[in-house]
Amino acid sequence: MTASSVDVFGQFKASGTVTAGRLKVSGECRIAGHCQAAQVDSFGSLRVHSLEAEHVRSSGYLSAAEDITAVTFLAKGAVQLGRLTASDSVIIRLSASSRINQLKTEGSLTVTSTLSGLSFFTKPIHRLNCRLLEGDSLQLEHTTAERVCGKRIIIGPRCRIQEVRYTESLHIDKASTVITIIKLNSPGGTSE
Repeated sequence: MTASSVDVFGQFKASGTVTAGRLKVSGECRIAGHCQAAQVDSFGSLRVHSLEAEHVRSSGYLSAAEDITAVTFLAKGAVQLGRLTASDSVIIRLSASSRINQLKTEGSLTVTSTLSGLSFFTKPIHRLNCRLLEGDSLQLEHTTAERVCGKRIIIGPRCRIQEVRYTESLHIDKASTVITIIKLNSPGGTSE
């Protein structure tokens, strides 16, 4: 299917590839094949095999079995992704448990909880679980990861990280756990 704009109100299922200038979902959308769009705005549930877009904005649920490639990526809610690559920025505001196997960006990555300012007694049960997080500048909260790599890394509250590799700066919140810390001379380079 090829269109300049695809607007979904209710339910939509595509068994093949969808190519559009803009995909807007206000309901439930399932694309069994590849989706390519300049702009993706999802305000419900979007499930794709793979997605390539300049800008992705999701408020609700987003899942991809394979790769998502974008310039900018903003998600509020829950994500279940195989691999996410964004050239500019990634912002994830958790309001449910989420999983991304591998997330890489050449720019900034921010993971926060949407409940962080509600109440002292509110303990969010949602987390982002990842195997690998990699970027230039990373700011993480409520994240569990095997490896985090970057130039400037801030590990905020309630993180559990197996290994951190950084080149410039690292800050770890007292309410987080990091098992191994490696300071590198250069990205992907040797340790000091």
